[in-house]
Amino acid sequence: MKKILCIGSVTTDVIIKPVDKLPEPGTLQYIDSSNMFVGGCASNASIDLAKLGVPVSLVCKLGKDLFGNFVYETARGYGVDCAGVVFDDSVQTTTSIVCVSSTGERSFLYNGGSTSALTVDEISDEVIDDCDIVFIAGALLNHKLDGEPAAQLFKKAQEKGKFTVMDTAFDPTGRWMSGIEAALPYLDLFMPSIEEAQQIAGKEDFPEIAKVFFDRGVKNVIIKAGKKGAYIHEAGKAEGYFAPTYLSVKPTDTTGAGDSFCAGFLAGLAQGFDFDKSAKLGNAVGTHCVMEIGASTGIKPLADIYKFMEEHTDEVPLD
Repeated sequence: MKKILCIGSVTTDVIIKPVDKLPEPGTLQYIDSSNMFVGGCASNASIDLAKLGVPVSLVCKLGKDLFGNFVYETARGYGVDCAGVVFDDSVQTTTSIVCVSSTGERSFLYNGGSTSALTVDEISDEVIDDCDIVFIAGALLNHKLDGEPAAQLFKKAQEKGKFTVMDTAFDPTGRWMSGIEAALPYLDLFMPSIEEAQQIAGKEDFPEIAKVFFDRGVKNVIIKAGKKGAYIHEAGKAEGYFAPTYLSVKPTDTTGAGDSFCAGFLAGLAQGFDFDKSAKLGNAVGTHCVMEIGASTGIKPLADIYKFMEEHTDEVPLD
């Protein structure tokens, strides 16, 4: 099985629910639960992959603080290779307060901290050489890595024969396309969410969005589309298609759903699956994510995911 390198955003998520509105200043509002989990696109995906049973490494920057130790020990405890993790006492570990509504939707209060400080020079050739798939997760939050530095990294990875992948996060700075455009020509696969893709491309429809990315050099495009599943447009094919997801499962918490789809899809590629089969696996892993509170809590080993898929062929046929 191929090994995957996850690079980029990490957080400690403090998840509170339900939060349908914030209290007025000076007042108090009860909630039902509060929990702390590892979050962030790169750390989520790496933990998901490890729980699935896929070889995975994580490269990120953490502060020398309690939150940083929590992220590091949690990821390592699940079997993630953390040899490439960088500790820096000049930054705080990225933290996020995740407000989950009564319908399962999320809003975030975010301290960029260490995620914003990771540089391309802190990513060694050794960790790239040790993997087969290079995945930058949470682009647009990786401020010192976004754009030209990411392009340099992906160009080097492709020259080494690696398969390059990137997904994005919501960009509160509004850079969108300008924040990632330099990296797009070096991507074998680009995997944004529909909300992010629309902002980056300046288009609304899936085929038009995909064309914007293809015109800038991306080889394959996947757009994560929530209840619609995922839109897949492969290199050399005239049209894209939707890979449906499992609508019978009511979400408990959608935190990390997009990251878990990415992990599931990459787990498919790591096993030599084609895009269609990998997307079905991605949707099944994403469905397990939303069953539990926390970005990675609901993820199970691949054997359990496959059993779920076999039991739900009435919703999503395996073939």
